[in-house]
Amino acid sequence: MSDAALGSKAAELWAAYPKTLAAARKRRGRRDAVEVGVESFDGLDAVVARLDFDFLGGSMGRDHGDAIVAALDRATRDNLPFVSIVRSGGARMQEGFDALFQMARTSGAMARARKAGVPTISWLRHPTTGGVHASYASASDVLLADRGATLGFAGPRVMHALAGVFPMKGSHTAEQYFADGLIDELVDESTALSRIGVWLRLAHPAARVMPTPAEMPEESTRRLTGWDALRCARDDSRPTARQVASEVFDTVAELGGARTGTNDDVMFAALASLGGAPVVVIGTDRNAVGPNGYRGAPTAAGFRKAQRAIDLASRWKLPIVTLIDTRGADASTPSDRAGLANAIAETAVALMEATVPTVAAVVGEGGSGGAMALAVCDRLLMQDDAVFEVIAPEGAAAILFKDPGLAADVADQLGLGAAELRTRGYSDHTLSGPSFAGAAESNGVLRQALTSQLALLSRQSADERGAARHRRYGASEGN
Repeated sequence: MSDAALGSKAAELWAAYPKTLAAARKRRGRRDAVEVGVESFDGLDAVVARLDFDFLGGSMGRDHGDAIVAALDRATRDNLPFVSIVRSGGARMQEGFDALFQMARTSGAMARARKAGVPTISWLRHPTTGGVHASYASASDVLLADRGATLGFAGPRVMHALAGVFPMKGSHTAEQYFADGLIDELVDESTALSRIGVWLRLAHPAARVMPTPAEMPEESTRRLTGWDALRCARDDSRPTARQVASEVFDTVAELGGARTGTNDDVMFAALASLGGAPVVVIGTDRNAVGPNGYRGAPTAAGFRKAQRAIDLASRWKLPIVTLIDTRGADASTPSDRAGLANAIAETAVALMEATVPTVAAVVGEGGSGGAMALAVCDRLLMQDDAVFEVIAPEGAAAILFKDPGLAADVADQLGLGAAELRTRGYSDHTLSGPSFAGAAESNGVLRQALTSQLALLSRQSADERGAARHRRYGASEGN
């Protein structure tokens, strides 16, 4: 086809747009591709936007943008979560820049909702691409996606037209997005709405109840030091922090990643409930393998996942619990070049500045700065068979004596045992651990302690908690 013929064909398509739009409205019985209203999930109301792909590919023009902005602003005004159920090919090109401008408008409405602490959830269906994907859909706090769905900013034909290549096989799939930490959960159509209900139950403003008051469990007087303590902390039979979380909390819904393109399974972050009270849980799983192949060592991506969870907790006013069990952060060259030191530092700063109650529990080994970043909390609890060390004894022996085999001798000098840290005032309470009490009993003790501490802290104002936290971590006399 000649250039002139192509130009004429394009002009015809654009000229026919009003009729095409009118026909779509008549055929689908709606004004545009999006329909909004209030729906109930598990007894909790949310403002919902549903996209109709059969209406001009679910594309976004002025009317679509108007509907999303109105829905988000209603959610903000009425303090209701916002749920979008998305199938879209992107911005409606027939409306030109006016369609593109809706990305900014809907993003602005999303920003207002975030500032007001409104939880937002998107269910991404097949396909979800273009300007809708790159605005309110992907900006939601929690992202679910259909298994097998095509996801991506640009579809295959657009990529080929602009870059001269087609996407790699499997690159634009929900499964790849999940593996890369870009979405939080893969769902099936038959269970997606119930899964949205689970997430809403944990995030909904109406479900934010105060933790139930409870007495602190009796403090353990067992005293393990040095290498003996470290052997207990590293025992292969010891439950991992992820296993502890699954037993201590009633419901656990893990966040998929930090949306940076690399997921780190060593660091986990989740919405959870404790006795009916929603909380955010962050922890390190010593048995999980990170993106660089190291077991139990969180990377920069892991710490950024933790930062994402801290941000959600602060915006949603949910307490934070951290569960610490790691020999230390992944200090390999790829991890270091990805910004490990900065990620550790920013995680500690985020916890220091969190406006919600924060409790850390060492449930195994607390290894150096990677563990310290998760311990900057209002309260620090330790199991009696756990340790917290400035450096792994093997590393200390290698530095001091050029012989990692002297780790046991060095461990005795590091003062890493729970009893030692309690005596020196660094921890607030020593709990019975699994080496002595058994996993079931130690999990029950931890649950009681967390419930007690969160109930006490929740009755303080954010200013009171913040001032006490800064005093705890050594604010200068002038502050």
